[in-house]
Order: sequence, then C-alpha cells, then structure tokens
Amino acid sequence: MRGSGREERSKIVETTGKSVEKALEKALKSLDANVENVEIEILDAGQKGVLGIFGARDARIRVTRKTDSKGIEEIADEVTRYIMECLDISYRLFSETQDEATYINIETAGVDGLLIGRKGDTLNSLQHLIGRIVSRKMGGYQRLTLDVGGYLKNRQEILRQKAVKAAERARKSNREVQMEPMKASERRIVHVALTDEDGIMTYTTGNGDMRKVCIAPAGKGRERKSAGRSRNRR
Repeated sequence: MRGSGREERSKIVETTGKSVEKALEKALKSLDANVENVEIEILDAGQKGVLGIFGARDARIRVTRKTDSKGIEEIADEVTRYIMECLDISYRLFSETQDEATYINIETAGVDGLLIGRKGDTLNSLQHLIGRIVSRKMGGYQRLTLDVGGYLKNRQEILRQKAVKAAERARKSNREVQMEPMKASERRIVHVALTDEDGIMTYTTGNGDMRKVCIAPAGKGRERKSAGRSRNRR
C-alpha cells in the first residue's frame, strides 16, 4: 500500500506568520494535524512594530507532530477492530509485522465475501482506508496489508503458480503468453515471481482495467518503442 503526499510530509515544520496563531494555522495545514496532536515551540513571538509597519517582525514557530507511544501493530488492530464493530460483524483478528510491513488477517463467521467484494475490490478499499488512518496516527506512511480469511495470500499463491505455468508454456512454444487483465498489485506479483526464470521476459500491455502481463521467451517479446516496456514493469 502507497501513502499520499500528505502522509509522507515531515513530522516537524517551522512556519512564520503575522502572529503565532497565523503561523500555527500554516503548520497544522502542512502537517495535516489537529492542535491536540502536535507540540508547539515558539521560536520568535514576533513584533507588531510602530504603527504596525516599522520594525514589524513575523512570529516563527516549530511544530512537531506527537508520536503515538503505541506500535503500528497495536494501532492497526485498534483501527481495524473499530471498523469491524461499526459494520456489526463477528470476527477474529490476527496480525504480524515482518520486514517493516504489517499484515492483518480478518476471519469472519461466514461473511468473508462481503468484505472481499468482487475481485477483491472491497478488500482493497478497506486496506486503503485503514492504511491512511494508521499512517496518519503514526505520523508517516506505513506499509500495511489487509486480508480476509487468507484470501489475499491464496490469491497471490495462485497467481505465482499461474505465472510459472505460463512461463513454461512460453518456453516450450517459443511464443509469448498473455495472462488475464489484473490490477497493478497483482501484475507486480507475476513480474516478481518470474524474475529469476531463465530465458523469460515479462512486460505489461493494454490500458486501464484491461492491462495484462505478457510472458515471452527472452528476445521474442514484441518490439516496443518505449524503453519502459521491460522486464518486471507493473
């Protein structure tokens, strides 16, 4: 999951304004935070000057976003549980953090399909929502994967197996093989799965929702004017 520009901004900003209040407004907007979520240090209270003109000096402050003492896994659990309770769904939650990425799996009593949606669209939206909330609470972008009933892990394994079989067909027939249209995250799984396949190249073709991965024997892929149509592109 990728964060927005706001989520990736610095946790500390220095701003100026005609008054401390004006400088604070700028800082809160820059950090996308509320006043209760920050610490404020007044570097220069400023000066109005004579007649409000001569000798006037802007106020300058340093504002730091407060760091939550809880870890990302705990915060992610809290956010996910809150959303599940709002949906009035019985569930169990499992989470783990590996390689700086947090994985959350939700198990429900027979309503997994409701949370997954068509081709995982609902699940993808939930992941995006939870990821944004967690990143904001942590003060910066956090890698988070949301799963329901192991759907995502199973889907990833199926895609890897399909990719390997398609590569075998391409190698034996000496012709390129196209996979079904996929979203960007799934295309990346295919590209990565075939990174170490000898004599095989992959590239993406098509537009919009119809973009698909082409798997071809090295040197047999379609000629592309764009240098970007290379191996492992999403």
